[in-house]
Formats: sequence, C-alpha cells, structure tokens
Amino acid sequence: MLQEKLFERYMSISEEHKDFLDESLSYEGLAKILLGSVHDEYEQAPNKILIVGRETKGWLNNWNDFKYNENGIKRSMNKSKDFVQNQLKEDTKDTRGKSFFNFVRDIAKKSGKDGILWANIYATDYNGKHINHMKDKNMIREIETISKKIIVAQIEVLNPDIIIFATGNQGVTARRRYFPNSELRERTTIEGYPIKNLWAFKLPDYEAQCYRIHHPSSFSTEKKQARQKLIKLLPSI
Repeated sequence: MLQEKLFERYMSISEEHKDFLDESLSYEGLAKILLGSVHDEYEQAPNKILIVGRETKGWLNNWNDFKYNENGIKRSMNKSKDFVQNQLKEDTKDTRGKSFFNFVRDIAKKSGKDGILWANIYATDYNGKHINHMKDKNMIREIETISKKIIVAQIEVLNPDIIIFATGNQGVTARRRYFPNSELRERTTIEGYPIKNLWAFKLPDYEAQCYRIHHPSSFSTEKKQARQKLIKLLPSI
C-alpha cells in the first residue's frame, strides 16, 4: 500500500533528523512539519499531480502533545489527507488566504481529485510565514534538507505524472537548491508566456512533467493568465 510505503520513508527521515525534529517542537513560532499523504483511490486516478506550494500556515500548531514518532507521523499523515480532501470539497472561491487551494480545486476539476498530492517547498513555516524570518540560519538549512527529502519521498513512492511548483519567487531559491536548473532536462518555454510566469521541464532523475508557476496568491493579470494556460495544458479526467 502506497500510504504505508510513504509512512516508512517519513519514519526514515524522522530517524535521520531525530535530534533536530525533537528540538524543533520547542522552537517558538515554528509549525510542525507537513507530511503529505495519498488518497485511497490514488492508484486508480487517471492523472496523478503533485502540487508544491511555498510553506504551511501554522500547520498543527494546536497539537501540543505531538511527537515525531510512529504514532505522530501516522496522525500527521491522516490529518494532511483529511485536510486536502476537505479543501477539495469547498466551493467558496476568492476567499482571503484560500488562493492556493482555489488553484488546487481548479486543477482537480480539470484533471480529477483522486490523484491530487500536496507538498510545500518549505515543509514548515515560522509564525505562519516564510521561514527566512527566522534568525537561525542553521535551522533554515536543516528545514530545507528535510523538505527536499519529503518531496523526493513523495515523488519516488507515488510516482506522479505531473509536478507543479507553485512556490512564487520566495520559493524559487530553495527549489534551485533542491533541483538545480543546470541539472533539469527538457526545459521548454510555453509560447506567449515569459519563463518567469510559466515554464516546463523535467527533474534529472524522474519522468514527471514539471511546471513552474507563480504562487496562486499573485493576482496580476499576466500571472492569472499563466495559471489559466497551465490548467489548459493539464490532462482532462
């Protein structure tokens, strides 16, 4: 079962970074690590799409008893699974703070909801915002290391057909550290759209078709048009 395989990878990551993760639980303002999950019908989904956002917003801050152990990781995975499914049920559009999942719902309507996966280029946040607001640079580097391992685990275990990096400018630097531009394959421009707004490529070791796009909270006309173009490029159900 894919969920179990993903759990095993997360456990391995947790064990590799045990001291840091245990310490992070007492770091004021730092959210819990997002551990993406998989829908029960994922394997039968016609289109499997991993959507990578920028960072969480206070993920599991109210879980004061949380630990990065077997029970905690299973709880966290179930929470992210339920959270995504609930987000995909919502009909409200253009609500403040909902731009990312408005975009995810648009993708689900085009390509199907069972194959939707969620990750973030930074697997946690600091006071609900970008982790670069933290002063501890060593902690930022460790978070990036863990964040990359989580994304790679999802790619290798779940083998998505498409990966969308919707991280915005603040996430581009981390994405380039995880997957340097010089190592990307089949880099392709989309006619009529500047590279900064919409770009296609493949990662060095995986066959998923990848796209880079601004974070959905960017509301300029050209960025909205790029998102609309991307959705047109995605396969239908």
